[in-house]
Amino acid sequence: MPKRFLYYIVLLIALLLISCSHNSVSIAEEPYEVKKIKVYKLISMYTYANITISIDNGRVYGKSAINDYYANCKIDGDLISLDMIKTTRKTDTAEKRRIEGDYLSILQTAYSLKIDGDRLIIYTRFIDEPLIYEEIK
Repeated sequence: MPKRFLYYIVLLIALLLISCSHNSVSIAEEPYEVKKIKVYKLISMYTYANITISIDNGRVYGKSAINDYYANCKIDGDLISLDMIKTTRKTDTAEKRRIEGDYLSILQTAYSLKIDGDRLIIYTRFIDEPLIYEEIK
């Protein structure tokens, strides 16, 4: 019985060593580049509220006066349309709530955008002047 037990232990150790020696890690031959998503800060209004926006993979998202916001979007050339903007549910002062409501109402009506250097310009149906953002570097 002890010889048989010893035989199984040696066999088990040998199998473990063999199986571990075949686990190799493959390293990609070509490194892949991580795409940096640009973040823009609103500079045309409410500059003190630190409102931001990013656009990536059919989504618009950012930080408003209080909450984070996000929406699916469709971009076709310089045209943009946003689905209903959703936000997290934090609250703050009446002034910050007003700023956030104004900004999100304006952004919801976006119809066109362009990038001019480090600036993102979004045209809306709500106000005559575009929303102008500057890239945060």
